[in-house]
Amino acid sequence: MMSGAARTVIRVGLILLAAIGSAGTASAQSPSSGPEPDIQALRTRVAAFWAARVDGDIQRQWELLEPRGRGRVTASEYAADRGGLKYMAYQVEDATVKGFFGTVKVKVLFQPVLPPSAASRTVPPQTSVTDDAWIRIAGVWYRRLEDAPPAEARTP
Repeated sequence: MMSGAARTVIRVGLILLAAIGSAGTASAQSPSSGPEPDIQALRTRVAAFWAARVDGDIQRQWELLEPRGRGRVTASEYAADRGGLKYMAYQVEDATVKGFFGTVKVKVLFQPVLPPSAASRTVPPQTSVTDDAWIRIAGVWYRRLEDAPPAEARTP
């Protein structure tokens, strides 16, 4: 049986998803910049990445990273840096292509994951719009890995 707090979080999440959907209707119609086939291919790959993130599929997220990124971190190292947020929904919005580079605005519904010691506190879901950076290599779009040092080079 669900607690009252859990039901409240679910209700808030449903309300926010409805808000994302209604706000997204207008933004989905906004013009994108670049050749249409490039924009469509980019948007499809972005949606695949964020669907994997919502599903918690780290391996699929890692496979969509640019080859340089996959060469710098293994899938398990990539997974180690992904804690702290639970992604609940996403919406791909504007996309811009300039040569081999693409930027896509993605609206995300997420909830911070609290440590077990804070189990009595609940944090409501939040929305944010992020600029997702992508690169086209040999005709295929890949998500750019943030320019951070490799895991073994970081100090604890």
